[in-house]
Amino acid sequence: MPSEQTFTIGDVSQQTGIASVTLRAWERRYGLIKPQRTPKGHRVYNQDNIQQIQHILSWLNRGVAIRKVAALLASGKSSNATVSTDEQWLKQQDGLLAAITQLKQRGLDQLLDQLNKATPFVTLCEQVYQPLQALLIQRWQQQPLGYQLEQQLWQQGWQRQTLIATLRADKQKAQGNCYLANLDIGRPSLDYYLLHILLLQSGIRVNAFNTVDDLAGLTRLNNIAELPLMIFADQRVEQPTFNQLSKLSNLWQEDIICVGRMADIHDKQLADIPLNSVGGNMSECWHSAVMQAWLAKLKK
Repeated sequence: MPSEQTFTIGDVSQQTGIASVTLRAWERRYGLIKPQRTPKGHRVYNQDNIQQIQHILSWLNRGVAIRKVAALLASGKSSNATVSTDEQWLKQQDGLLAAITQLKQRGLDQLLDQLNKATPFVTLCEQVYQPLQALLIQRWQQQPLGYQLEQQLWQQGWQRQTLIATLRADKQKAQGNCYLANLDIGRPSLDYYLLHILLLQSGIRVNAFNTVDDLAGLTRLNNIAELPLMIFADQRVEQPTFNQLSKLSNLWQEDIICVGRMADIHDKQLADIPLNSVGGNMSECWHSAVMQAWLAKLKK
């Protein structure tokens, strides 16, 4: 009789898209997913565990709070029988918005820490962070007193979350490596930080350049290490940028991709350059066939 196939926590993270820190939080804090342990204490998952993870995801994607999932699993109810609700996601958005408008840095950091540990990050991008960003942009356009402080607090919160994700990723075996260069003028956008964290959680070791004023300088990277290059921009770029992109495409061949709303704004110009590009917000970018194919190649 063949032995049952088993998986490490890293394998499960890659297969399900759930970060290892989230899988551990589900087990320790909420009593969800109880893998076997090796004599040395390492977690060993089986196919039943993976199916249960998918079941948990189906509940979370319908707006059910993670703390309520254990009882729903025990009841045997199917998530298909539940009407999707936005109440839980709105509650999370409201909590973050209150911390930002009240300029409570510590409160914001604690909320982001809790959310990013307990809930799949791509789900948070779709249901919490991107909708909240849209609300914040509307608020800041009205320029309430001290709105720059709110912007700075939000920015610092995501700098911290990216650092936390980087430190966690350093403890895991890398599935691939890449350069990530941000072309946006001024502060990096929220989608840049979301992309950076999504890459880290998918097992990609990121060598990031948060502000790149001159694309020509990136040619030096091609002589240092043979790593794929991801270029991010959410803003319109100047015409000389496309000449530089063409030169970078010649250097990196198929190992270069442009990501972010720049790909939508300049779709015609990018079509004349032999490189991959994908637009939309970050969750749309991440789920796109182009991005997933590029990531799969990156991990080979």
